[in-house]
Amino acid sequence: MKLILLKAEQRVIVNKKQLNSFREYGYIPCTVYGKNKHLNLWLDSYFMDKILQHQTIHKFIIYINNDIQITTMLKEIQYHPINDQILHLDFCELNKNKYITYEVPIQHKGKPKGVYKGGEYIYKLRRLKIKALPKHMVDHIDINIDHLDIGDHFYVKHLKTKQIVILHDSQTVISSVKALKTECNDKSKKNDIK
Repeated sequence: MKLILLKAEQRVIVNKKQLNSFREYGYIPCTVYGKNKHLNLWLDSYFMDKILQHQTIHKFIIYINNDIQITTMLKEIQYHPINDQILHLDFCELNKNKYITYEVPIQHKGKPKGVYKGGEYIYKLRRLKIKALPKHMVDHIDINIDHLDIGDHFYVKHLKTKQIVILHDSQTVISSVKALKTECNDKSKKNDIK
């Protein structure tokens, strides 16, 4: 998982007018939550926009006033309802001995052999809810789908993950290959002719 350094300044302004004024000057207000901790900060909005465009999960080291250093993960983004401008960010501090629960995207590798036979590949699940210690955190889960034939399913139980706990039932279907309806109809017509 990529580690990104962020420079932040402490935020002592609470007035809504002042918040909006700082946003206009290119700052995003954010809060870092941790054990017995609640820090209000400012981040550079241009830099954060570039990072968040990729929709990838990152760990962040936040330097506050070039002094305090906190390892965090982004937990929530609040957007303006009309123009999609980022209004506020919430980070949670990572404890090296404490599991963190979060969602990761699934990346499908290969092409199912059932698709070459005329089947259709279906995504049932695009993200997985997992938990891991900070040092074992990942930003995605890869699954190899080359072996899937028509009628086959890829279940959560097929995932081989070490040091990560998957919080879905083992029988949850991630993806499958099904026969196309037209192909099924053609077969039934052939059977009627016989």
